[in-house]
Amino acid sequence: MERIRSVNSFLWKPFSSKKSGLTLIEIIIVIALLGTLMTYLVSKLTSVADSAKVDQARIGMGGIGSALQIFRVHNSRYPTTEQGLDALLRDPGGDKKWRGPYIEAEKLKDPWQGDFGYSSDGRDYKITSPGPDGAEGTEDDITYPESAGNTETAK
Repeated sequence: MERIRSVNSFLWKPFSSKKSGLTLIEIIIVIALLGTLMTYLVSKLTSVADSAKVDQARIGMGGIGSALQIFRVHNSRYPTTEQGLDALLRDPGGDKKWRGPYIEAEKLKDPWQGDFGYSSDGRDYKITSPGPDGAEGTEDDITYPESAGNTETAK
């Protein structure tokens, strides 16, 4: 009986003689794992935000396109490249049929706070945004209408 009692006391004896806690190496490993996890999550959230801004730019370009259509109905043409999108805000002069403004000024900026580009031959038009990098002529440029040669692929 004494032997059973000593075995039980040995098995259930609290480990008070050992120091409890984490070593420095264990703490460094945990911090490294948390850092890796946070880096992954931040990169995923950033890519989602960039994708949302591209969509927002396309929607904004659609709104400008609608304003250009109304301008065309009133004036029988699109604004020239020289007149630019400013013709939607102020009478470019010489157009007695101008009934604008056709759009609000803040809608002429892309989500990255750059100005939308515009070109027209009078019959067709193209609206552009340099995209997230802010540089024109790069792979992430966005154009409207889509048939105007958009290099941004759908995701």
